[in-house]
Amino acid sequence: MSKEGDFDDIIDDLGGLGKYQKRLLYFLLGPLFFIMPFPLLHQVFVLHTPAFDCVHPEEIRPETLGMNKTIWQELFVPKEMLHTYEMGPSVCNYYNYSQEMIEYFKDNAEGFSLDENGTVVLKNALEEIKSKGVPEITACSSWTYDTSEFLDTAITENNWVCEKANYTPDLFTLAVVGLILGTFVFSAVADFFGRKISFYVGTGTVIVFTLCMLPVSHDFHLFAFFKVMAAFGMLPLFQSPLNILCEISNISKRGYVICYACIAWSFGNIAFPLVGYLIASWKLIKVVSVAPLAFLFFTWTLLPESPRWLVSKGRTKEATAILRKIAETNNVIPPADLAARVEKLAESQKEQSMGYLSLFGSSVLALRTILMTLGFTASAFVYYQMVINVSNMAGNTFLNLFLLGLVEGPGNMLGTLLANKVGRRWTHSGLLFFNSILFAAVMGMVQFQYTTTWGSAVISFLCMWLKMNISATFVVAYIQAMEVFPTCVRQSGIGFCTFISQTISIGGPYCIALGTVDLKYPYLIMFMICLVGAVGTSFLPETVGAKLPETLEDANQFGRSDKYFSFKPPRTSAYQEPSEQKQIYKPKSDVY
Repeated sequence: MSKEGDFDDIIDDLGGLGKYQKRLLYFLLGPLFFIMPFPLLHQVFVLHTPAFDCVHPEEIRPETLGMNKTIWQELFVPKEMLHTYEMGPSVCNYYNYSQEMIEYFKDNAEGFSLDENGTVVLKNALEEIKSKGVPEITACSSWTYDTSEFLDTAITENNWVCEKANYTPDLFTLAVVGLILGTFVFSAVADFFGRKISFYVGTGTVIVFTLCMLPVSHDFHLFAFFKVMAAFGMLPLFQSPLNILCEISNISKRGYVICYACIAWSFGNIAFPLVGYLIASWKLIKVVSVAPLAFLFFTWTLLPESPRWLVSKGRTKEATAILRKIAETNNVIPPADLAARVEKLAESQKEQSMGYLSLFGSSVLALRTILMTLGFTASAFVYYQMVINVSNMAGNTFLNLFLLGLVEGPGNMLGTLLANKVGRRWTHSGLLFFNSILFAAVMGMVQFQYTTTWGSAVISFLCMWLKMNISATFVVAYIQAMEVFPTCVRQSGIGFCTFISQTISIGGPYCIALGTVDLKYPYLIMFMICLVGAVGTSFLPETVGAKLPETLEDANQFGRSDKYFSFKPPRTSAYQEPSEQKQIYKPKSDVY
């Protein structure tokens, strides 16, 4: 006779991570996470701004005037701050001289020279030039673009440079706004209507609105609206199938499932710049980025609804049918009392869940939600800003993105290994603290980026190290969140953490732009965010080896007797029947 217990015991009886779960992992979750970097990150290519130069009127070009280009630049092009943070010839404006002055320059082109200070003078006629007045500064209206990397981008096709240069960070920010709105809506949809519905509706949203952007780039506001809507459906593509598979896998294999998904993501990150390099045209990149998502609609019969979620909603017959299917596929005989055990679980989990509000129904769960959010924010903010910042790095854009993607796989495996060996809490907190140290080192050396031969290489190396660590913290954060939040609000909990972290990340593109004021500022902000995240996550309970909490009461009681400096405390008595839990007094401590 099978033993009584909670849902994790049932999963163990049905084969743990058996053939059914592996089929989902290898044929759905793996391919999905391999594809996901394309729809999520392709905006780095679409919104790339290559080197460009102003197309000046024909009558003032150096070849028309018969003038040396260096001297011509001193006369016709004002100085401005360049991307190297040095003053140089403007690519956005030029001096608009009168026709009389243009003729004067043309007639005296051979007489101009540069003095020892680099100032243009005309032999024996300096006062005559000054007497003709100061020219007006006129904005360029067209540009030529470097096509050595991209044939075209949305930036080059629509001239979103100079006065319209703010369109790029605005679009990056609007994408985050779409993620925020989607997080808020789809997390609630997943907890109220099911993970499966949320996943397929989100997939359709991403495909349709991404393709809608192609013919409307000439209209910035319509393009931006579709940008928001495309990002709106992105979250359930990550969370729903991952949550379902983790919820039907046994305790010891949850880390493996998440690590496998993240490694698939890292391989996608490596393939993504290679595909971008071969295509190098923004519209085709967009099509190729979302077209593979169409295969997901053929997986409708493969992906089940989460039986844990069904049990939490009292839909026991549907949950039992799925569990029997799992047992059949895993070549396991289901327990004779399976239906009765599922019914008993449903009875024990009957409680009023109000989605996001339930996360703040008790002081313990509310504080853990806030601390978990700090960890998510530290990972998400740094990760996405480093991806956006790839265009500002020296060297080839595709190669830079490839190298940053190359370290994600080792980072994912590092995070999983440490999370299992050291524990979720100290791994998450320790990696974030180490990142803050690396950011402090970057702040100390960034001033040498453009002034020494070694500065750029050292900073690139440190950025790759940071990217590897952040990839590791992402894995640990998701494992930890899966184990901290109970089934009834698990997706709402993860969604809330993502919602707040993405809200804070709205300022990310402008944080990177602060480098024009001082190169240290972007790294200083990321240093502080990582430090706060490190402190916050150290107060979360250790969840390694623990059973997933099913109810709000489970989550509130879990780990309350742990000491702050404890290391992988035992969980042998965790999560028996809720009625028994309520009879056990567990004193509060300094770990929440």
